[in-house]
Amino acid sequence: MYIPVIYHRLCVRFLVLDMSSKRAVILWCSLIFAFSADSQSWDRKDDELCKVITKTNDDYTCKPIDQCPVVLRAAEDRAAYPKICRFHGRTPIVCCPTSRESLRRNSTEMCREYYSLTTKGGGTIDSGGCRPKKIVSENLLTIVGGTEAEEMEFPHMVILGFGENINKVEWSCGGSLISDRYVLSAAHCSEIGKKSPVKWALLGDNDLGSNRGAADPQVREIVQRILHPSYKPPSMYNDIGLYRLSTPVKFNRFVFPACINTEVQLTAKQAIAIGWGRTSSAGLTSNILMKVSLDLVEQNECNRSYSSSPSPNLKFGINPNNQICAGQLEGGKDTCQGDSGGPLQIVHPEFECMYTQVGITSFGKLCGEPNAPGVYTRVSNYVSWIDGVVWKSSP
Repeated sequence: MYIPVIYHRLCVRFLVLDMSSKRAVILWCSLIFAFSADSQSWDRKDDELCKVITKTNDDYTCKPIDQCPVVLRAAEDRAAYPKICRFHGRTPIVCCPTSRESLRRNSTEMCREYYSLTTKGGGTIDSGGCRPKKIVSENLLTIVGGTEAEEMEFPHMVILGFGENINKVEWSCGGSLISDRYVLSAAHCSEIGKKSPVKWALLGDNDLGSNRGAADPQVREIVQRILHPSYKPPSMYNDIGLYRLSTPVKFNRFVFPACINTEVQLTAKQAIAIGWGRTSSAGLTSNILMKVSLDLVEQNECNRSYSSSPSPNLKFGINPNNQICAGQLEGGKDTCQGDSGGPLQIVHPEFECMYTQVGITSFGKLCGEPNAPGVYTRVSNYVSWIDGVVWKSSP
């Protein structure tokens, strides 16, 4: 029996677009692929079949989609359609990459590669002065009036600038270095108010107001702003963007990338936020990078905090799939204006002297007020999209 290719494509498309109610769709697809399987020879090797389907020479094996996390995550966040070998009952059997070539250029592998560049990981980049600790000191206050970060403590931290002329730049957003060419930040940091689009990235500088210390700042022009396709302002859902630098940065002890969190479930109870933002709701911004340890707030608590003040920013409440709330319900610890785009991070559980980024500072209410936790974009929901932009196979 001949089944036109268009039905195969429609089937895959429906699977991706309706993952939450996919049972009926999968049943329909199962019938299509069952008939299709009868008309095709499946006795060739899975790897050869996937090379035909994917049109690459990478190594694959056909596996149930729930046993191939990289393909499942890409399908769930609509970053890529799965390449289906066949169906087993109602379960799609997909081309799952197995070769180092097809796996190496992703967040997890690049994190391991970055670690190997440091002295802790056997490389040459000095990590002896690193500051990550298993438990953040309890005396950390808030970025609103809080504690100064030390030099080299957060070498992935970036500050983004607006203005055509670097000599008259206005620094207004944070970001984090995740490769030698890309900065991860909030989508809303692409344009703020009447400012011209973000154009500059400053890395490796802890104190913006002086030349003290041993810092080795690097400045790059931002040549491409890639916002998540589902970001639709004024809504702040999917508030995530990637900013491509004009030339690669040079990794050293002051400028070094963070890892991307790929785990959907967070076991940590606290995370660290950093930035040069305001020191109070009506205060001035800080010249020195500040840090704060924040409690991760449960979704229902966060929704209650925002239910009294409905906003187009949060029309459907907190979405736990792509947002995290963090702060202190009794008040006193928070990020503030100017901290947008900066990382919310935890100490990497495996790689000494490295951080893994779990969130991006997105928005909040009055800084440091009771029952007003900040809202952060959940990075793990966008791993496939990040991988597809930053570490895609083609140049």
